Amino acid sequence: MIEKINIERNLQNRVYEIIKNYLIRPDVPSGTHLFEDRLAKEIGVSRTPVKMALNLLEKEGLVVIQPNKGAFKVHLRFQDVVEIVRIRMMLECLAFDIGEETNAHLALDHLDRFIPDLNSIRTPEDMARYPELDQQFHESLIKVGNSPWLQRMIKDQDTLFHMFRLLSLQNIERIKISVGEHKKIVKALRTKNFTLVKNLIREHWESAIKDLEKKHRETPGLFL
Repeated sequence: MIEKINIERNLQNRVYEIIKNYLIRPDVPSGTHLFEDRLAKEIGVSRTPVKMALNLLEKEGLVVIQPNKGAFKVHLRFQDVVEIVRIRMMLECLAFDIGEETNAHLALDHLDRFIPDLNSIRTPEDMARYPELDQQFHESLIKVGNSPWLQRMIKDQDTLFHMFRLLSLQNIERIKISVGEHKKIVKALRTKNFTLVKNLIREHWESAIKDLEKKHRETPGLFL
């Protein structure tokens, strides 16, 4: 069930966030038809903010709008998924090429906060909270570069990327792998071995690609 809106303040942004959060959920299949009337009724708004939100989401690559047919959740080729993840990997490595040592040191204060104790992850609700920590961890890595241009490049792909994150981090075994890889990155960062840090970042994202590839094989229709 899609979330219903309860406030008028910042209506357009709120409708956009509601539809975006609905679309990135793993249980919403690629190719889902997004009827404007139905969305407007379920959220509790007119069609206008829904139409504007869908147009914005099309620009972000999450929605495809077909003339005379309507809007649909994007159905990506697996090759596109790999490309997007590897672009993210390269941008994170770039942060350590252009960032200063001081920025890397300051990032350590934040990174530890986003690595949970695995013993604290016991329930489905605990697992559902981990993708947010993962997002904050990787955003902190990017901030090492201290570059508004780098931040802008990340923002352009952030919605699609978070959809892949939610798809990957659905079970405790994958979360354990992710946490372990994050710990290795932080350990290398403490030794100021930035070459090792970048290698570990690459290994981390290649591991994520292998997980998504496994899901692609096991779930027909997930990607093209």
